Amino acid sequence: MKTWQWRALKWGCLAVSIGSVVVAGWLMWSADDATLPDVQTHQQLEQASTQVEKPLMVERKGERIIWRLKADAAKQEEGMMRLTQPVLELFTENDEIIHVQGTTAQFEPLKRNIHFQGDVTVDYRDWHLASDDLYFDSTRDEVVVPHRFIATGKDTVIKGRGLNVNRKTQLVHIKHDVWVKDARPDRLGGLP
Repeated sequence: MKTWQWRALKWGCLAVSIGSVVVAGWLMWSADDATLPDVQTHQQLEQASTQVEKPLMVERKGERIIWRLKADAAKQEEGMMRLTQPVLELFTENDEIIHVQGTTAQFEPLKRNIHFQGDVTVDYRDWHLASDDLYFDSTRDEVVVPHRFIATGKDTVIKGRGLNVNRKTQLVHIKHDVWVKDARPDRLGGLP
């Protein structure tokens, strides 16, 4: 091959290389705008598939139901579910139901813990408890009200901060600022 043919081949290959880099750059730049709606559509489909209407979850130990959690809707997020209008039914050892509800809740599927928030109420026998938030710690089998609460019974009103109740034993522990009003003085050892 002659020298001028080598030069032409060299310049031709260089032109093809530069041209392919320019075309690849242009395709990448124009492809970002073209794929953006597809990515958004994929994200919308993912979000739509994680929304669940009327979920129901049940925790069992053998044949016994420990608790049952239901809500109007649930949205799956990373490592947890956000529930709207959740209702938790805790079953005691005597199969009595402790009814817990709130505005929203966060449920951790792996740990089985539930955090209620917003106008939380608990109803059990003649007792009604109201608070802003409440946890059900599944590992300790305890209901925990970390902040202020007010509990009203037939003849008694209890206010305080930091309430722990064991589901199995039903032992109650109040940590701070306890105030009790009892309408039946005979329960106070006959004091007037």
